[in-house]
Amino acid sequence: MDTLQNITCEKRTYSRLYHSHKHEFSQFLFPLEGHIDLETEEQRVKLTPEHFLYIPPECEHRFRSIGRNECLVLDIPLHVMNLEHHDMASGLEAKVDPFWSSIRYLLKEEANSKSSHTLHLLVQYITEKIQTYSHSSIAYIHSHLSETLSIKKLAELEHYHPAYYSSWFKNRTGKTPQKYIADLRLAEAKRMLAEKNEPLTAVSQKLGFQNPSSFTRWFAKSAGMAPRDYRNIFHSDKMF
Repeated sequence: MDTLQNITCEKRTYSRLYHSHKHEFSQFLFPLEGHIDLETEEQRVKLTPEHFLYIPPECEHRFRSIGRNECLVLDIPLHVMNLEHHDMASGLEAKVDPFWSSIRYLLKEEANSKSSHTLHLLVQYITEKIQTYSHSSIAYIHSHLSETLSIKKLAELEHYHPAYYSSWFKNRTGKTPQKYIADLRLAEAKRMLAEKNEPLTAVSQKLGFQNPSSFTRWFAKSAGMAPRDYRNIFHSDKMF
């Protein structure tokens, strides 16, 4: 059994041979290059830089990586990260949305730092955020932005009646489900436009729009400018 006293943040690489263990601390994996094959009793994932993985304490898992790889790993002692783990006993895989993209960047900056103060602050933010993912419907929203997300489907995930679910959701997040989804899609659209040189068609498809025209109208109304103009702020020398 692996134990841990202090927060550890570092880059690691993995071999092509499966290795299995469990530990008393929480762990976050942010692949930076390549992919990681990871299995628990409940799930099997191929983790890529587009996603991160949360592994709770005492969760047996086996993993390997074939080919060139690099992963940012954050190990958090049990006494530092105070979470109710029963809702995520098998771990959590989720998309690197704008929040997690920022967290990943800050963790990369701190990976070789000898000061623990910033890491403790980051873990505090992470703890608050990961609490949200203990609710199935919210985690589902983050992982299925390209799909039509109905109140009925989301309510079923929480075993609530649709009429009650909207009130419950607003109490948990401060927003209605529709507003939460719209804001998340807008933030993800801005991230992709700013960070990636992808065609507008690809961006619109990943966010669940039928065609680039409908995406452009929605983005212009939501952001106050066309997607092309928004991207040009960050990539003025590149064609759309």
